[in-house]
Amino acid sequence: MEFILIFTIIYGIVPFILYLIVKKKNRDLHLILPFLIVVFLASVYELIGTVILKISVEYWYLVYKTLAFIGLHYFYYYLLDRKYKLLFLVYIIGFIILIILSQTVWINYIYLEKSAYFNMFQTLIVLTFSILWFKQLFSKLEEESLSKNPNFYFVSGLIVCYCGTVFLFLVSSSIYAYDKSNFHYYWLLNILLNFVLRSLLIIGVWKARVK
Repeated sequence: MEFILIFTIIYGIVPFILYLIVKKKNRDLHLILPFLIVVFLASVYELIGTVILKISVEYWYLVYKTLAFIGLHYFYYYLLDRKYKLLFLVYIIGFIILIILSQTVWINYIYLEKSAYFNMFQTLIVLTFSILWFKQLFSKLEEESLSKNPNFYFVSGLIVCYCGTVFLFLVSSSIYAYDKSNFHYYWLLNILLNFVLRSLLIIGVWKARVK
C-alpha cells in the first residue's frame, strides 16, 4: 500500500518534466500547463510534507483545491475558445462561496468533509465543460481520430479521476469515523484513479509532441 502511494506521488512529477522536454515542439500544451504544475507541486508536497515530514493534509487541502480549480478553469476556458464566459463566472463565484463556507459555517468540519464538497463541485465543472467540449468537437468534425488529439487524453483523465472519486469523497468521512483502521484500503481507489489521470496526462503530452 505504501509503495503504491509513494510510486503514484513520484509518478505525478513526470507529466510536467515531460512537458519541459517537449514544449518547444508544440505550443498547444499551454492549455494544460497550469494543471501540470498543480500536479507537480502536489506530488512534491505530498512526498516531502505528507510522507516524509508527516504534516497533516488538512493544512494543504484548501491550497490544493484552489490551485486545481485555477488549473481546470484555465484549461477548459481556452479549450472552449474562451466561450461560455458567463458559465465560467458562475463557477468562479460558486468556488469563492465554497471557500467562505469552509472557513466559516464548516470551520469545525474535518477536512475530509470539506474536501468532499470541493471535489463534488469540481467534478461538476469537469463534467459540464467536458460535455461542452465533446459537443464542440463533434459539431466541427475536424478530427480524423480522437486518439491523435492530446486534449482527448487530458479530458478523459479528468473525467475518470473526478467522477471516479466523487462518491468516495462523499462517504470518506463516514468510512474514516466507523472503520478508521481499514480506511487506507478504501483510499486505494483514489490513489489508483490518480495514477490513471497522471498516465493519461503523460500520454497526452507525448501525443502533442508528435502532432
